[in-house]
Amino acid sequence: SVESTESMNKRFISKISVVASANEPETFIKYLKSLESDELVEDDYGNLRYIGKNPNNYVQFNKELWRIIGVMKDIENPDGSKEDKIKLIRIESIGDYVWDNAGAYGSNDWSTSAFQKVLNEGLYWNRTSGNCPSDQNGIIKTCDFSDSGLTNDAKGMISDSVWNLGGTNVAPSERLTKRMYTEERGEEVYSGRPTTWTGHVGLMYPSDYGYATSGGYTTDRATCLNTSLNSWDGSGVSDCKTNDWLYSNNSQWTLMPNSSSADSVYFKALKGIVNSASAYITFAIYPSVYLNTSIGIESGGTGSSTSPFVLKK
Repeated sequence: SVESTESMNKRFISKISVVASANEPETFIKYLKSLESDELVEDDYGNLRYIGKNPNNYVQFNKELWRIIGVMKDIENPDGSKEDKIKLIRIESIGDYVWDNAGAYGSNDWSTSAFQKVLNEGLYWNRTSGNCPSDQNGIIKTCDFSDSGLTNDAKGMISDSVWNLGGTNVAPSERLTKRMYTEERGEEVYSGRPTTWTGHVGLMYPSDYGYATSGGYTTDRATCLNTSLNSWDGSGVSDCKTNDWLYSNNSQWTLMPNSSSADSVYFKALKGIVNSASAYITFAIYPSVYLNTSIGIESGGTGSSTSPFVLKK
C-alpha cells in the first residue's frame, strides 16, 4: 500500500524531534556530574569537588578565568527550593581589602559587611570605580573595578543563593575539614548574628580549601582531611597545601565567622593554615558565585588554563 502524505509528514516530524532532542545542548552541571576524572571526587557529603595541585577546572566567566570549586548539593534558592549548583571562584584576587570596617575592629556579620556590599550592590557589582573600605572606623580608599567587576552577561549567569554563615570556636587542633563544613552550616554564631544570607557573590569557605587537596607522596588525602587546617604548615604535611589548588601565596578571607567574638573571621593564611582575625584587617578577596543551573557549555573546552570551559546561557 502507498503511505499517505500525512503519515509521511508525521514520521518526518517525529524523526526531526528525535534528532533535535539528541542534539540538545547539555547543561554544564549535567556534564560535570557525568565526567569521569580523578580530579573530580565526592566529599563526605556528596558534593563533587575538584582536587589537586592544578586540576582542569578553568572556566571562562566574566571575560576572565575563574575556577570550579565543584558541584554543591542542595543549595537553597531564595524561594526555599533546593538545587545542586556549580560553585566558581575567581583565580586571582581583586585586591586586598577589609572584610568589614565598622567601628574599631569591624563586624563579622556578612549580611551587613562593608565588603559584602561592594561585591553585591556596589562598585564590583556595578563594574565601576570609587571608594572601598580599607581600615577600621570606616576609613576608605580609592578602588577601581571598571575592568574586573561583573559584566551584565556574568551577572545574568549567577544564581541568587542562600549562603551559610554558621561560625565556630573550636580549638585550633580540631579544625578538621569535615568539622568546619558542618559548623559552616550550623547555628553557632555570635549573639544576634544571622546563620544565613541570601545574595549573589560570596567567598570560599574553610572547608572548600580543605576539600580541594589531593595530598601527595608524603601525606595522602585522607591524612590531610584528618589533620587540622590550623596545622597544614606542620612537619610532614606540606603536601596538603602544596597539592591544593585553592592554596595561594597570600592571606585570603573566607566567609566563616569565629563565633566567639563580634569581629573575628576565618582566613586562609600565607603559610597555608586556617586561622581567624579581626574583620578590619586587610586580606585578599577572591569572589565566589553559584551558577544558574540552566547554564550550558560550548563544545571543545577541556578545562585547562589554555582551553577553559566556555559558558553559554
